[in-house]
Amino acid sequence: MMRRCALACCLLVIAFIQVDSEAGASNTAAADVAFQFTKQLYNVSIPENSVAKTYASQAPGSDLMGIRLSSDALADIRYKIVEGDKDKFFKAEHRVVGDFCFLFIRIKTGNNDVLNRERKDKYVLQVRATASIKEGKQKVQFNSDATVVVTVLDTNDLSPLFYPTEYNATVFEDTPVHRSILKVVAEDADLGRNGEIYYSFVEETDMFAIHPVSGVISLSRPLRYNEGTYHELTVFAQDRGPGLNHGGMFSKAKIRIRVKKVNSFAPEIRIRRHPQIVENSNADIYAIVNVSDKDSGVHGEIASLEIVDGDPDGHFRIRPTRQKGEYNIEVLKLLDRETTPQGYMLQLRASDRGIPPRESYKSVPVQLTDLNDNAPVFNKEIYDVKVPETAPVNTPLIRLKVTDADEGKNAQVYLEIVGGNEGGEFSINPETGMLYTAVPLDAESKQFYSLTVSAIDQGNVGTRKQSSAKVKIYVEDTNDNDPIFEKSEVTVWIDENMPPGTSVTTVHAKDRDRGENAYISYLIANLNKVPFEIDHFSGIIKTTQLLDYESMRREYVLRIRASDWGLPYRRQTEMQLTVKVKDVNDNRPQFEKVDCVGHVPRYVAIGSEIITLSAIDFDAGNLITYRIVSGNEDGCFGISETSGTINVSCDLNDIRVGERELNVTATDNTHFADIVRVRFKLVNAKRGAISTGKLLTDDMGAFDCKDTGVARRLTEVLADAEDNNKPLAQEEFPMMPTRYGQNVHSPEFVDFPVEIKVNESVALGTTLVKLRARDRDLGYNGKLIYGISGGDVHSQFCLDMETGELKVIGYLDREREYEYFLNVTVYDLGKPQKSSSRVLPITVLDVNDNAPKFEKTLASFRVTENALNGTAIFRANATDADEGDNAKVTYTLVTDTKDFHVDKVTGVLTVSNGLDRERQDLYELRIRATDGGGKGPDNPPLYSEALVRISIDDINDNAPKFSLASYTVKVREDIPKGTVVAVVTASDPDLGPEGEVVYSLEDSESDGTFKIDRLSGTIRTTKPLDFEERQVHSLVVYASDKGNPSLSSEATVTVNVVDVNENMYAPQFGDFVLTGKVKENQPVGSLVMQVNATDQDPPGGDSNVEYSIRGGDGIGIFAIDNKGKGFALFKY
Repeated sequence: MMRRCALACCLLVIAFIQVDSEAGASNTAAADVAFQFTKQLYNVSIPENSVAKTYASQAPGSDLMGIRLSSDALADIRYKIVEGDKDKFFKAEHRVVGDFCFLFIRIKTGNNDVLNRERKDKYVLQVRATASIKEGKQKVQFNSDATVVVTVLDTNDLSPLFYPTEYNATVFEDTPVHRSILKVVAEDADLGRNGEIYYSFVEETDMFAIHPVSGVISLSRPLRYNEGTYHELTVFAQDRGPGLNHGGMFSKAKIRIRVKKVNSFAPEIRIRRHPQIVENSNADIYAIVNVSDKDSGVHGEIASLEIVDGDPDGHFRIRPTRQKGEYNIEVLKLLDRETTPQGYMLQLRASDRGIPPRESYKSVPVQLTDLNDNAPVFNKEIYDVKVPETAPVNTPLIRLKVTDADEGKNAQVYLEIVGGNEGGEFSINPETGMLYTAVPLDAESKQFYSLTVSAIDQGNVGTRKQSSAKVKIYVEDTNDNDPIFEKSEVTVWIDENMPPGTSVTTVHAKDRDRGENAYISYLIANLNKVPFEIDHFSGIIKTTQLLDYESMRREYVLRIRASDWGLPYRRQTEMQLTVKVKDVNDNRPQFEKVDCVGHVPRYVAIGSEIITLSAIDFDAGNLITYRIVSGNEDGCFGISETSGTINVSCDLNDIRVGERELNVTATDNTHFADIVRVRFKLVNAKRGAISTGKLLTDDMGAFDCKDTGVARRLTEVLADAEDNNKPLAQEEFPMMPTRYGQNVHSPEFVDFPVEIKVNESVALGTTLVKLRARDRDLGYNGKLIYGISGGDVHSQFCLDMETGELKVIGYLDREREYEYFLNVTVYDLGKPQKSSSRVLPITVLDVNDNAPKFEKTLASFRVTENALNGTAIFRANATDADEGDNAKVTYTLVTDTKDFHVDKVTGVLTVSNGLDRERQDLYELRIRATDGGGKGPDNPPLYSEALVRISIDDINDNAPKFSLASYTVKVREDIPKGTVVAVVTASDPDLGPEGEVVYSLEDSESDGTFKIDRLSGTIRTTKPLDFEERQVHSLVVYASDKGNPSLSSEATVTVNVVDVNENMYAPQFGDFVLTGKVKENQPVGSLVMQVNATDQDPPGGDSNVEYSIRGGDGIGIFAIDNKGKGFALFKY
């Protein structure tokens, strides 16, 4: 508080009168008198509730309020309030001191009402001043107006008022410490400090704190529902102004705080379940769930347990049992493992009835055990396969793909041919599903097979299921059959002289092959030209020229060859066709001589031969007969049918004409020769000159004929016939091609590889090698095909039967099979078929296709935070199924940490740095095992990772730590007792009791002025503070944990006490105007007068009065000491 009081705030006018001064000037003309206020507006103040005759005062240093008298003639000076005081509170007074007439405003007497600032805090008064001067017998009146603003000053006449006077609050027990609970509000209509309110609790409490200014009530300790559910406090509200006994005005309010239990704990879910459940089983209950809650009352009641996730199709449901908190997880629908092969992960949610409700979740895995409820399924119902009939035994045809939705043995499928394979023509690998030929096939015997393949799983006996598929196998013809004639030798006859193109016969050959292999074309294979041709497609044999039995060959032996259209070689066969020319009557008889002219004596006796006509027939064996066709109407001549001799049949003398002409023809009974004219003259000759019956050859009777040359031609024809039918000097027929001969030689491999090495990562369809073989036979006897006859147990390889290319058709895995010995065979297509076999070793080379595999992929350990460097935690062990560098494993720590290290060779995980649980309490370390395989950026090494969780156990290695090393606070000296001045906080990162902090206070110098809450660190006052006694309090706060031994730390709290002005009252003089007198010529330092002022403040510094002259003494003529004595400083 202030040690010295201020100067008096009232107006004190001290008038010093010079005793021997001269009288002023006498009468002044009224016209020269100035009568007016020093200012037009004055401000004064007066406390409210002032009693009668209390004067309003001006502020120190204000101008004098009134009128300066310019003439002593002014008389009857008066002040009057003419406006602004309708309540008649005020009265205007005057006092003349020297040449100044002071205006004073005071409280009028006789008024029962008092000033109330809260009702009206300002009055504006119009004051009029009047005066008069005598001029002779008349009085001259003067007046002047001024405005006086009266400000009503506040006094502490009102107590703080609470509204409401009772407060109720419900607080949850988990409300954080120092959290605001409610705010109390009291109002005081006074001004300044009179209206400023301090709040405090009447009762001492460590549980709650109230802010002295805002009235906000907060928690200073944790609430415990079990320790108390109701708190009743009294809040004391006191203003800072003076009141009775200088204590201020106050009022009280009741605070009722109810602690509401909170839903502190979420429900706990415990499950007793079956490890697995068989799909499609009739099991009703899968698991029993117990739900409990540590809360009591309604907060501990379980509202519901439900499945909120993991069962989209509603296969499960929750049903409560009769036992409280127990529920069953029931199977509502049949479960199908194939629909959900990973099982179910049911997400349970338990809710309590607390407000607000709490929830907890629990995952319940449901693993379904496979039931063999699915039959194997082929990827096709019907397979179509084509295979050439020359395919060697053990040729792979097709891989049947079968899947089974079950798992384990129930999904392991074996295949078997159950139908259509009565002859054992095919076999199937029961594991791989590869279908092979088992015997040589013959498309001519059977070109279509319909196999029924059954797939049966390996489930338990009685539960096995199977399915089947059809495999349609079409055996393709490969021209393995020669054409075959119906007969190997055939003899046919053909008449001679048939026109060219005459069909002789049709040959027909059959081929058991199909398609173009069965298409047959024919040709005549004779080396010598024959007068025949054959239609290449129909086999019709025709003549190419006219055949003449008489002059040409009479028998032809044709070699007919039939060829099919097969590839790469044609197959051929031959037959012998003998064509015999049949003689036919195709020649007319021809006379050797024609146009005979002669003469015959008339005396020729009857029967005499006159001429013999000779006709030749080129046909063999034909009998010629002769006849006269004309000229013998009288029958005088006759002709021998067999010899052609013409004889006389009548007496020629009887003939009247002298010349006769006979037309003679010859016939072989089919054809007639050209007519031969025989003309002769009948002459008269001597009788008896010609013997009867003899041919006339002499001059008396002879004929002259033309020679036709028929005899010569006949000789030539007979010569040709003899020549043409001689045996041929050379072979007329070619030999059959040697490629259709016997299969003499066996095939043999050429440059057969000693060994094949292949990476296990080889792509399907890759050609490993192309095998080469040769056969010295020709044609089909030298045509080769290839096959694998053994060693391919897993159906991994295929040998192209035509090209000899060995291909990979199944994925290789060195870890399963690292070496194969294939028995490869090469066959020719001769008859009988010959073959040769060799063993081909195949070595599967390792590829880095296996990542290292940890023995344990997840491990958890605990270690104390004071573990020494080098402490072994865990040894990782990973193996790699590859070999060589691909199997060499090194270990690295993927997680970025300096606290642990893993040995790259042994995999031992050790501590490598100081551990600190407070810095990190859990490590999730990823250890990577990397193999030595992989070369280059495109083929990196393989790795796998294991997760090691290391939990760091706490030790009491941390002392509590204050948030600040020192705290500095400022508080007013007038705050109520029990006010919170500071809250210190310290934290201890240790766990359990080692991390619980308690506070203590060392306050030896403050004599117990402060105390600290040991739990919350809240520092309160225990006594009133006094700035005048002590301005600074230095406290030492200790924070200790509950460890054994306990660790502690300290912090300083400096409380600076702020001074509050307790000087409530200004000093007051006994009067506003004090009058003193001093004689002239008094020495310097002479006592002029004594002034006294009083102060209503309590005894002490606030009531000590000091004096000073503020104005009016000109150039400093007077001085005053602290006792109120005035002295003259200059000599008058």
